[in-house]
Amino acid sequence: MKKIIASLTLLMVSFVVYAQVPYFAGTVGNNNIYGYTSLKFRPGINNQETYTTFQYGIGNYTAAGLDLYTSNGSSYAGYLFRAGKKFSKWFGVGGQITPSFDLSNNFKFSYLTTALYMNGSISSDGNFFWCSNTWWGVNDGSPFTLTNWEYLGYSIPTTKGQSITPMVGAIHSWKFDQDVDIAAGFYYTIKNWNIYVWGNDFLKSHPRVVIGVDFAL
Repeated sequence: MKKIIASLTLLMVSFVVYAQVPYFAGTVGNNNIYGYTSLKFRPGINNQETYTTFQYGIGNYTAAGLDLYTSNGSSYAGYLFRAGKKFSKWFGVGGQITPSFDLSNNFKFSYLTTALYMNGSISSDGNFFWCSNTWWGVNDGSPFTLTNWEYLGYSIPTTKGQSITPMVGAIHSWKFDQDVDIAAGFYYTIKNWNIYVWGNDFLKSHPRVVIGVDFAL
């Protein structure tokens, strides 16, 4: 029974990234710092999750950092490495690898997350764009996961150089062993800060809501 519970917990952890906001190909830039933190919850049930990451730019195309994920009764820390480049306004590609460890079990290895990020403009002004994130999760003691997001977004300028960007898309498993999920949300940009409101599982009785903020300095 303990092995079954542990496997289910790891599967839930591997799926947490799928409720995150979309990721883009580029890194934060040389000697710059990127930070992101979010709270995820399902109204009506006791199921809160947090995710926080800090990354430091090493050159113009790579970054390294730490992340922390917590949920009810569990916490995991990860070491991440990112690389990516925007080749033109029409296409950029990047990747990430993150081994994570159980903070409540002597820092035991728990899961490995790898990601492929692609994005680019659709319109010549760059306001209308597409984004694709592919996630491969390898879990200690449970099956691997392979999932994709596809998003369309449109950046709408507001006052004082700020903007609001709504996005909508689909989340699906490349194993094709579960229903396709719809995800949508928006982020509001103020200088080097973004404020996110996101969600998925809209057709379920308790949809997931994500509230987050990130910055690049």
